[in-house]
Amino acid sequence: MQTTRPTTAQIRQWKEIYAAHRPGMQPDRKTGAEVSAYLQEKYPCEPLNDPAFTEVVTYNIMENEHSRRKLPEGMQPDMAAYRIGNVLVGIDLVSGEFHVESEDTEQMAAIYDDLVLFRGLDAEDLENYFLTAQYVLLSQKATER
Repeated sequence: MQTTRPTTAQIRQWKEIYAAHRPGMQPDRKTGAEVSAYLQEKYPCEPLNDPAFTEVVTYNIMENEHSRRKLPEGMQPDMAAYRIGNVLVGIDLVSGEFHVESEDTEQMAAIYDDLVLFRGLDAEDLENYFLTAQYVLLSQKATER
């Protein structure tokens, strides 16, 4: 999860990672239902019935061009929301897009990164050097554990 303004050095590194790894990568993006099932299996989730949170997540998907393109034409997000301690997670069951928020940035970033790694990348994502490099870096970090 990138939470700060990228430096020129970071952008150069991401482009190098992209150039080195992209040719051997294939689309492997999971569905929203698969992401939701994974989250519930891995974390102690409680269903969250919070219309305001669901509305924010839906709005974020619909107002973000990249996220909106993940929805089939004419479809609206179908949100599932969960609480994991102090972390709130919203997952669109249609597109697989998700939103994670918490005041505990470390815990939030860990869950976000885990979901990015599990969900994988589709063909469009693989054409984006930032998304591809971040996925590669997360994969390498997970392998080191």
